[in-house]
Amino acid sequence: MRLDFTILWIDDQPQHIRSFEEGLRNALDALGFKLTVIPVAGLDAVDATVSEHVHDDAIDLVLVDYDLNGKGTGGEEALLQVRKKLPFKDVIFYSGTDVKKLREIAYNAGVDGIYFSSRPGLVGNATKAIQKLLSKVMDLDHMRGVVMSASSDIDFVVERSLLKMHDALDEAERAALHAEIVAELREKLKKWSDELEKVGSKGDFASLMKKKHIFTASDRLGSLLKRLASWEAEHDGTRSKVDNYINGVVQRRNKLAHAMLRRQDGKLRMVGMEQNWTAEEMTALRRELIDHRDNFMLIAVLLDVSLD
Repeated sequence: MRLDFTILWIDDQPQHIRSFEEGLRNALDALGFKLTVIPVAGLDAVDATVSEHVHDDAIDLVLVDYDLNGKGTGGEEALLQVRKKLPFKDVIFYSGTDVKKLREIAYNAGVDGIYFSSRPGLVGNATKAIQKLLSKVMDLDHMRGVVMSASSDIDFVVERSLLKMHDALDEAERAALHAEIVAELREKLKKWSDELEKVGSKGDFASLMKKKHIFTASDRLGSLLKRLASWEAEHDGTRSKVDNYINGVVQRRNKLAHAMLRRQDGKLRMVGMEQNWTAEEMTALRRELIDHRDNFMLIAVLLDVSLD
């Protein structure tokens, strides 16, 4: 899930849409999303532009002006091209003329799933359509994905920035930077050791579990796996699935978490990974995650764990 909201805007007079764009930018800003506009000024550029984005799903909404050739026509052809290439995207067909005429054009062309708007009402109608679209992705579960995606992008940029700063230093400065960071990490480890000593002396297991920066998710998985050693025969591969999750899925998840989604050569790619993943590989990973989630839920049931 992205923090960006991308509009493919087809209008032959881009200078006239700037005020509309500013209104939509403000509306999206209020919702916590950043507007990106892909402008298309001429009918001849519609097919090429739409085709470029067909497979990456980067376009969230399409705005199509009726008058694309200065003769009060052209929009219907653009509408057909968009609907052919992007059959399930929301589209707003607008014009300075009667909206009833736009409905007739779309109906006669056999194009379904279209919103209609007058030019003066475009910002308000587009905002309503955007709010409807975003309502599907603004629940807590999707928000978790937004936060993870954005924070991963930030982590990636921070890492690359530090490496670039390091490379710009001379040899003595590099050694000093390295020594400084090592000293900071040693201080952090000492602090963690002191925290662990306090928790250990209390013998409070719940308090230990709260120290997530010390007893990490990886540590917890390893601990659970170790303590499921006696389950193998009794529960038909439950422990083996946990082992497979640790050695297979977690490694791939960590790689994804430290990569950044970027457009390269007209396609979305994961930058910072050894290889780009195909759609089939991502589908396979989702299926694996479903299977592993079911396995962990089974373990929780067998342990009579309350997940409330």
